[in-house]
Amino acid sequence: MNITLIGMAGAGKSYIGKALAKKYGFRFIDIDSVIEQNSGKKLKNVVSELGDRKFIKLEQKTVLALKKPEGAVISPGGSIIYSGQAMKFLLKLGPVIFLKVPFSVIEKRVPDFEERGLIRFSHTSLKSLYGERLPLYKKYSHATVSIPSGLGVKEAVCKVYMAARKKAKTLDLVCRTRVDSQR
Repeated sequence: MNITLIGMAGAGKSYIGKALAKKYGFRFIDIDSVIEQNSGKKLKNVVSELGDRKFIKLEQKTVLALKKPEGAVISPGGSIIYSGQAMKFLLKLGPVIFLKVPFSVIEKRVPDFEERGLIRFSHTSLKSLYGERLPLYKKYSHATVSIPSGLGVKEAVCKVYMAARKKAKTLDLVCRTRVDSQR
């Protein structure tokens, strides 16, 4: 089984994803880190050099190059939802979980909107970007997991894993024995 985590920058995709992978014996794949490694540049520099539309194509290409991993927690950038092709691919790999975090928390975690290296298109505020993306995260996810302020990482990992397992059964996916034995 693979689990993909989607959501805004600051939602905790990497933080929760790493903890989830460690707890259940999955590999962790951070798409932003793969892009940085492949380019030899910081993500914000790649975004700045390519521009929004070309960066989305690069992000899509990076996701599609995953082939068909098995036993991975995948954390794409928050802008992955702008690529229908990449999202269809991720939806076929296994449960896609939207980490829904209140805007007030995102705002605290992403204090410098201009410096983060976000795909913004014409948005001049984090709030307007959040508003645009929210329905796309819902559209492209199998399940939504609410991550309220103050929820610990252990609880978040548990919520995400349970949502993924439930969806995996619905999708008729078979979980690895190693994962099952750690429940």
